Amino acid sequence: MAAPDVSADLQVVWGARVGIERGYRLEAIAVALSADIAELREDGGLPSHVHTRITVLPQHRLLEIRVEGLSIETDPDRTTSREVMNALFELASDHNIITLDTVSPPLFTQRIVLVDSYGQPFAAKVGAGMGEPEPFTLPVHPERT
Repeated sequence: MAAPDVSADLQVVWGARVGIERGYRLEAIAVALSADIAELREDGGLPSHVHTRITVLPQHRLLEIRVEGLSIETDPDRTTSREVMNALFELASDHNIITLDTVSPPLFTQRIVLVDSYGQPFAAKVGAGMGEPEPFTLPVHPERT
């Protein structure tokens, strides 16, 4: 079987903590991300009254972070809400792989949803990730040529 015809040098946004081993799964990312969030909280990067819940939908390549403890009433200018969403988005981005071509989907899409005390969403951020593109050369497998 011939190897697929893929450009030798792709540009990718390669998460700093992403695992490249075979079988890297969204569930494993959620576990690692939970540890990252706990560390962020310990370092004062998340308010103590903010709670997160991570849900994975592997069939949709979706990682959702539900954030409770903020509201329009307690954060009317939404400064804290934006800071929390941006911090969580950056943490999750560290676990993603995004190939910058026109056909390859990211490893996952992240959806961060802030909900008020009634469980109603009042802010959200959806996307794949952020980072700097890096060249990536696919490994050559002699047994596949």
